[in-house]
Amino acid sequence: MERKDFLKKGLALCGLSMIPAGLMQSCSKTANSGPTNVNFTLDLTQAANTGLNTVGGAVSVNGVIIIRTSATVFSALSATCTHEGCTVNYNASSAKIVCPCHNGTFNATTGAVLGGPPPSPLTTYKTSLSGNILTVTS
Repeated sequence: MERKDFLKKGLALCGLSMIPAGLMQSCSKTANSGPTNVNFTLDLTQAANTGLNTVGGAVSVNGVIIIRTSATVFSALSATCTHEGCTVNYNASSAKIVCPCHNGTFNATTGAVLGGPPPSPLTTYKTSLSGNILTVTS
């Protein structure tokens, strides 16, 4: 083998060895968390919040998805996917939270990862209902 051919092939192999490293870094492995210091109230009689008047209904407010899971229980979870930071959505028909970016799925009550690339569960928040006022806090 001539020196010229040896150098060409050696450089080509070095270049090819860099491709897997670049592909593996295309998705972030650091977990994204939701908003911190959450503290807000929702009046369930207001039109913007009527989705919470029925079991299975949901609204997204201030970076938090709130889901009514029973007559008196609500689930409040971060609307930020822990994989790439995309905004997730609640799918009422499957009762799951879904990330549109990489098809990550989460439990709508606990925020646990059900599938896809998310490295950790969604941040959960506390809820309390007093009359028609729902309070969501960190």
